[in-house]
Amino acid sequence: MEENIALELKDVSVAYGAEPTVHNVSMKFKKNQVSALIGASGSGKSTLLRSINRMNDGIANVTGQILFHDVDINQPKVNVYKVRQEIGMVFQQPTPFPMSIYENVIYGLRLIGEKDRQVLDQRVEESLKQAALWEEVKDRLKVSALSLSGGQQQRLCIARTLATRPEIILMDEPTSALDPISTTQIEATMMDLKKNYTIIIVTHNMQQASRASDWTAFMHQGKLIEFNQTTEIFMNPHEQATNDYLNGKFG
Repeated sequence: MEENIALELKDVSVAYGAEPTVHNVSMKFKKNQVSALIGASGSGKSTLLRSINRMNDGIANVTGQILFHDVDINQPKVNVYKVRQEIGMVFQQPTPFPMSIYENVIYGLRLIGEKDRQVLDQRVEESLKQAALWEEVKDRLKVSALSLSGGQQQRLCIARTLATRPEIILMDEPTSALDPISTTQIEATMMDLKKNYTIIIVTHNMQQASRASDWTAFMHQGKLIEFNQTTEIFMNPHEQATNDYLNGKFG
């Protein structure tokens, strides 16, 4: 795989039944960049995103290649838990577990057998700092995560994803359930995280895509219409369908 490419999709299709929801998508995601997937509801954005770390296993048929470190992670023999450790996911609704802030962050580490308290403590502080939450919660790590605000809960979920030290972070509409202030905080966190991670985000919010991403992919009816640098997509779209969507003619 090319040195600056974190992940490559080759002819990826996804079908929940006989008819594919996503059709033959091929694209390359650059390292340490934020790539946004935009498009109307039902365009296949979230379905494609969930395929990247095998979240569609058992509910959809995914064909084509998903190449990560020159390994096709779509192959059945690949360890799906290892994939999800390397390619983490943050969902639309904040999903803290009903346990302490501390235990939420180290949940994934416990699953892979990490018991060293020093390692766990270090990873909690490191992950919460990266998710821009440490200063707000450092004195109440034993408090229930459910006591946090919605925006804090979402940043906690980001910290939980970071704790296993993934290379890629997938975010499915991570701010759609949040207020404008929390949305701004999450976007700022993303911009900071790309120094160390590759981020792929699904968003309905075109302003968010234009503000927070380096690359933007426009999907329509399950097909990839255009994938380019964000400034080019928004200022000079090459496809008429992209231009129509950005100008509100459908969606």
